[in-house]
Amino acid sequence: METKLTGFPCDTEIEQARSAISDRCREFAEHPKGIYRLNVPTGGGKTLGSLRFALAHAEKHGMKRLIFTSPLLSILEQNASVIREYVGDDSLFLEHHSNVIQTEQTAEQLDERELLIQNWDAPIIITTLVQLLNCMFDGRTSSIRRFQSLCDSVIVVDEVQTVPTKMLSLFNLTIRFLAEQCGATVVLCSATQPCLEELEHPLLPGPKDIVPYDPEIWKAFVRTELVPTKNMTLEQLPEFICSCMDRTQSLLVVCNKKSEASFLFEKTVSENYKSFHLSASMCMQHRRDTVSALKTSLKQGKTLCISTQVIEAGVDISFHQVIRLTAGMDSIIQSAGRCNRNGESNAASPVYIINCSNEDLGKLQDIRRGKIATIALINEFQKSPEQFCNKLTSDPAIKYYYKSFYSDLSVGALDYPLPKIGTTFFDLLSENRKFTVLGGEKLENLALRQSFKTAGEVFSVFDEANVDVLVPYGAGRQLISQLCSERCLKDLKYRDSLIKQAANYSVSLYEYQRKRLEESGALYQICNGAVLALQTEYYDEYIGIKTSKNSFSILEV
Repeated sequence: METKLTGFPCDTEIEQARSAISDRCREFAEHPKGIYRLNVPTGGGKTLGSLRFALAHAEKHGMKRLIFTSPLLSILEQNASVIREYVGDDSLFLEHHSNVIQTEQTAEQLDERELLIQNWDAPIIITTLVQLLNCMFDGRTSSIRRFQSLCDSVIVVDEVQTVPTKMLSLFNLTIRFLAEQCGATVVLCSATQPCLEELEHPLLPGPKDIVPYDPEIWKAFVRTELVPTKNMTLEQLPEFICSCMDRTQSLLVVCNKKSEASFLFEKTVSENYKSFHLSASMCMQHRRDTVSALKTSLKQGKTLCISTQVIEAGVDISFHQVIRLTAGMDSIIQSAGRCNRNGESNAASPVYIINCSNEDLGKLQDIRRGKIATIALINEFQKSPEQFCNKLTSDPAIKYYYKSFYSDLSVGALDYPLPKIGTTFFDLLSENRKFTVLGGEKLENLALRQSFKTAGEVFSVFDEANVDVLVPYGAGRQLISQLCSERCLKDLKYRDSLIKQAANYSVSLYEYQRKRLEESGALYQICNGAVLALQTEYYDEYIGIKTSKNSFSILEV
């Protein structure tokens, strides 16, 4: 890796800043094992910097493996590509991220489908944040078995701000356990670091910065200006978007909901520019193809892209201007990272923050709370910008945002509430007060009284169960046909290869969305019930999954 880095371009101011950040990551690798933060601006080279630190740190301390996690498959694939290029030996890698197979266990018996889930014995693991959290808290044997792989490892958590709010207490305490008892080093990466050291169950001592703030380095990444704009209804937004397109060459609009993105896409299509849509209603390959076409269009002429949060991270793309519907500051800053990304414009490009006044975020509570905290920050900033160094993206501003975000939470909200049981996940694994009381003195006198089995059974990263559906886009049509074949039922290796390919042609649905599609006759089972597939007429070439054969709109969340 060090040899390859000698050929890294270092001509522009941004390239020089990235090189300086990378060098500081290498120098910091000499530090003892522990918990550290990599807090650098969007586009600052976190992937290479964290890899350089992890390799040197593991060599210094004789550690067993490196584990890299990302919140989204799009980020994971991009990071995996970079890591593979700079490590140069594919035999060292294990990527674990496909959830196409339905893996519920019955009793204590292993389902044959679970045999397709890979273990974590490789020297370098690249996986999703969901898989990491499952490894920590899920009660299934496969997850428990993987936990030992976290010991004596360098664990890089990319975009740490995406850890679900409900499990921040669990996350903090587990990270501390891994570092203090299991010999692991944990690197928390983000351009908007959450204040994990200030929670009820904090990271203590506060993690040190691998690359401390340096104004000389940071100034190279000042490429945008956040511009709070007046409130608008969803119906008023198309006019504002079209007026922006009259003044700029390219525009990205990032929405909070799929239904908003599909509505705005439909209302802003024009002969004067090319229009694109991106959302999680599209399978990974569909999004990949769209991004490829989008990049080509950006080089050729006027371009508009209407997207959900899927474009916020892991997509190396640059627009002249951005509109972001109000959400958490972490999301807004990620969206700003898609604007003037490589300093194409000498002046700071505008990123308009618009509060959609008739937006319903009832099913998206974390986004709703983030939106409220951002509005509180903007209101305070407009009163006295000097306390935030006159920048909405400054460290004081981000700290103010997170404090507002956490203050809006009820007691125990960070401890993974379990309203159906009447307690929290944290309590089940600590004092277990509810069930101790039910058991009387007999349980109160026990040294170990945690409800491990119950906790493992109720754990889920998401509030609702998710299921992946294989869609008939591109090669997905052929995969559906092959998974229905007699060979697939009898040849496990053949089936495994198809499952791996199917990950790129699947879309994740909430349970209520699955039921809606099932009621419409849009879903059917294949591969002996192991995989769900979507009927052809329910997948649109621009939007992805739609609710009915003739409907242009998609599932609302």
